[in-house]
Amino acid sequence: MKRRASYAVILSISLVNPSQAQCAHQPPILATVTVVGCVAASFGATDSMFTFGPKYTIAGTDTWPMYKSGDKRSGTLLTVSVVTSKFVWTESSGHWTNGAHLWAKGESRSLFVESAPSDICPRVLPAGLAVRTEPECFDMFHNLLPVTIPLVTVIAVKAGR
Repeated sequence: MKRRASYAVILSISLVNPSQAQCAHQPPILATVTVVGCVAASFGATDSMFTFGPKYTIAGTDTWPMYKSGDKRSGTLLTVSVVTSKFVWTESSGHWTNGAHLWAKGESRSLFVESAPSDICPRVLPAGLAVRTEPECFDMFHNLLPVTIPLVTVIAVKAGR
């Protein structure tokens, strides 16, 4: 019963007052990539609910909304091939990866940039870019991006602009 109560307290803090919730951030990744696809994309909230299941909930059927109603994220979805990647450490970060892995050379990935395609997409593909992942809290709800598509910022255009 203590475990169920603990889960309920943690979840209620994260859903009711996200500013008090803690997040285990992963270190940013700085990568050079070759863009092979570039399209506009939007992600929107659904009315999906979440439950820990009967073993962990207080009443056995407790559910919570996964997203805030009306939330939307728009920008550019990049399809890339990884050239290089490395973690970006700060002096205070301590070199904990919290489960993050570097991207493998030649790996195909999808990346999301919160900017219009006209500002991001190279005119001629394939083209090189340098990108940096942005901190995202994947251990709490309300993240509209799939966990397999990281939010990135474009650092530099390598060629083809």
